[in-house]
Parts: sequence; C-alpha cells; structure tokens
Amino acid sequence: MRISARIAAVAATLSLLYPGGVSAAGDDDQTAEARRLYGEAKKLMGAKKYQDAALAFEAAGRLKSNAVAYYTAAQAWELANEAARAADAYALALVTPTLNEAQKQKSEERLAELKKELGSVSVKGDSSTRARLDEHTEVALPATLHATAGSHTLHLSRASGPQSEQKVELVAGKTIEVDAAEQPEAQPEAPKVKKVKLAESRKNPVEEPGKGPNPWKTVGFVGIGAGVAALGGGVLLGLSAKSAEDTYKKQPTRDTLDHAKGLETSTNIMLIAGGVLTAAGVTLVVWPSKKKEKSAAMLDVRVTPGAVLAGGRF
Repeated sequence: MRISARIAAVAATLSLLYPGGVSAAGDDDQTAEARRLYGEAKKLMGAKKYQDAALAFEAAGRLKSNAVAYYTAAQAWELANEAARAADAYALALVTPTLNEAQKQKSEERLAELKKELGSVSVKGDSSTRARLDEHTEVALPATLHATAGSHTLHLSRASGPQSEQKVELVAGKTIEVDAAEQPEAQPEAPKVKKVKLAESRKNPVEEPGKGPNPWKTVGFVGIGAGVAALGGGVLLGLSAKSAEDTYKKQPTRDTLDHAKGLETSTNIMLIAGGVLTAAGVTLVVWPSKKKEKSAAMLDVRVTPGAVLAGGRF
C-alpha cells in the first residue's frame, strides 16, 4: 500500500477514536487524558512524526482500553518502518475489545505478513505481571512480543516478587514460549583462577616464555673477544717497536727514529683499546648476574702509557 493511501486509512480510523478529541462533560480523569493524548497523536500524524504518534496512541489505549487505539498505533508504526513495534500493536488490538470486522481482518492479515520476517515470544503469566522486549512498549500478560531474528532481552516486571530479565533467541517465522512464573536457571559461575604467591613462585621458578639470553651478556662476550684480539695485536706491535728501537740504536737516523716512534704509538693505542674493550666486555658479562646482590660489583680501569690495569671487587 502506498504511503499516501496508508495515511488516508489512518485518518479515517482517527475519526472513530475518541470523537472530537476534546474532553466531554462527565469524563473521568483517565478518559480525559486519553482524549488529550488522542488529539496530540492526531497532530503528530499530520506532521508525519509517525513514531511519536504511535507512542501517543499506545498511551491512550493503555489509559482507556481501546482496540482501535492499538490498531491505529500499529499503522503509525508501519509508517515509521518499525515492523516489530507494529506487530506488537496489531497483536494488542486483536486481544482488546473491540475491533470491527474490517479492522480485525486487516490486523490479522498484516500481523501474519510481519511474522514472516520477525521472531515471536509468547509470554504466559497473570495480568499483574508485565513484559517488555528490549526497549519496546511494556504490556500486561499474557502477550506475544515480536523482534527481528537474533538475541534479545526479555524484561519481566512482577507486582510482587523479583524483577528479572533473560536472553531469548528469536528465529524469523518462529514463536517460542516463556512462562513468567518460572525463574530462569542460574548460570554456573566461572571457575576461579588460583593466584600463585610470590614466595611460591620463587620456590619453583619457571622461566618466562619467550625470554631468551641476556643480550648485554652476548655483547660482553663479543667485547671480550675484540679486546683480546686488540691486546694480541698490541703485543705483536710491541715486538716490532722493540726491533725498530734496536735498529735505531745501531743506525741513529731520522727515518729509523720516526719508524720506532710510530710503532711505539701504535702499540700503546692497541693496548689501550684492547684493555678498554676487554674491561667493558667483562663488565657486561658479570654485571647482569650480580645486579640483584646487595653488594654491587665494582670495576676500576686505569690506563698507563705502557699498559692497561683492571682491578675490582665483587
């Protein structure tokens, strides 16, 4: 049905609901409020605020039980593209006195069509208990509520007793049944994880997964190797420097002097570099294994023109 045709049908229905839309003499408070809500809903329909109009029609129907109010609310919900809410309103209209034959037939046809796309939950219980599916309108029991296929929350509000909610899984075209008098089974508690105290973990140390060798210790070993190699080179240069010095003593010329001095300088550089690298490597290897001890390791490196001296305590 085209939207314009639907609006025309709703407008025709409105003329049957609370004629005049104003309070009449002798109305009780509830009837007067229902008439006011009807008038507000009619204005909202004219402004094409279909969702607000549907809520106002439902409120009027709750105050003054009227099947036509729910029937009109259902049409407003359809105009608002709220299929589940429309199905709820059609279902309420069919169980509330009284619809005429045309309205009853239309409600049954539309409800049957909407149920092909929606899942339903039929809630049993006494009229003092009210049910609500997700954030839909709360209704008295017994009632049938509708929603799209999937997981939804059914809220139950009892006049006496605990309020409750439970998850329901709906399937399009299918209806499940829930008895409000039955309490949902309590879900088992998740198993508790035992916490291991620090003292216990120290008694049974377990190496953390993925924790490999200390990288600084590896760098330390590399430094020691390079230092030893440099010291070895320094020793060889020292021997060459000694030989050059002997040559200079036998043949004291400028060239032999420069050669001897150059070898001596190179020897000192190699010895110093070797000493520093070796000392640094030893520090990196030893320090990580001793850093948790109360007395920290101490290492002293002294460089002299002829040698490198390393000393310390642990």
